[in-house]
Amino acid sequence: MLEKDPGQPKQHRLRIVALLESDYTQSQRKLVAQRLTHHLEDFHMIPEMQYGSQHSKMCINPVLNKVLSYDLIRQTKGNGAFIENYAVGCCDRLVNSLVFLKLHHLGIPITVLQSIQNSWNQACHHIKTKYGYSSCTYSNTAFQPLFGPGQGSTTGPNL
Repeated sequence: MLEKDPGQPKQHRLRIVALLESDYTQSQRKLVAQRLTHHLEDFHMIPEMQYGSQHSKMCINPVLNKVLSYDLIRQTKGNGAFIENYAVGCCDRLVNSLVFLKLHHLGIPITVLQSIQNSWNQACHHIKTKYGYSSCTYSNTAFQPLFGPGQGSTTGPNL
């Protein structure tokens, strides 16, 4: 877990970075993320401002565009206003059952969806600190469900 505000370890302002097994991540990329990306691109469903998870755009492009925009405004001594939106924790707020229904509607095989659902439902999460792994764990339960694929997931940006 990383502090969003360094030096202020507030529980609601901690960011969980999930490290997932490489083979699992690659299988999700092949079975779901690539199909979903192609579908979204074919039907022009990805907003123009979205730079992640697309073949035609690199993650460095928005940074370069931002720097060039600031430089142009400074050099021309013009006025400018910028708005930056970030969907805070969006990958951890997805309702799993709705995600699976939509993916099934888009043609992802039910066996693939069952595999992903079982992984999400049965995953046991450990917290790693500089002192090692914690003895406590957390996982999905009926009383405290975990939503979405988690931060750092291959499928997260498209979902």
